[in-house]
Formats: sequence, structure tokens, C-alpha cells
Amino acid sequence: MDSDLEEHLRAAFRDKLRLLHAELRASRVGTGPARGAAALLPSTRVLLKRREVAEVEQELQGQREEFRQRMERLAQRREQLTRREEQHRDVVLK
Repeated sequence: MDSDLEEHLRAAFRDKLRLLHAELRASRVGTGPARGAAALLPSTRVLLKRREVAEVEQELQGQREEFRQRMERLAQRREQLTRREEQHRDVVLK
């Protein structure tokens, strides 16, 4: 289960990184002074990376919440099954 989540996040991060890399290459295609204006400044790249990290963290938090809810439902189901087993045992022993 954790490996699926980890692989999904890696794939999402890898895809976003490829897009950013492609955008950087596209901005550097120009020559001369126009190229400097079109290229992303290092501070802009840092801000973009921070935004990307925030998005990935938000997605991860959502997946953690889904996982937590699923585990709660499973725990409740186990409790129900345990109660049923005890009831069946009581009936059989009587």
C-alpha cells in the first residue's frame, strides 16, 4: 500500500519536474538580450519549486487522510467481526 503511494508521488513529481525542465529549455531558446528577459530568474525558479512542493505536500496530506479513514473503517469492521465471533461462540457453547 505504501509503495503504491510512494510510486504515485514519485511519478507526479517526475512529471512536474519534466514540465518545468521543458519550460526552462523553451525560455532559453531565444538569443541575445531577449533571452535574458524570457529566462526565469533563480528566485522565480525557487518560488515555482516551493509551490510545487506545497502542491505535492497537500496531495500527500489528502492521501494520508484517506488512508487514516480507511484504517478506521477497517478497525471498526474488525471489532464487529470479533463481536460476531463471540456471539457465535456463545450460541455454540450453550
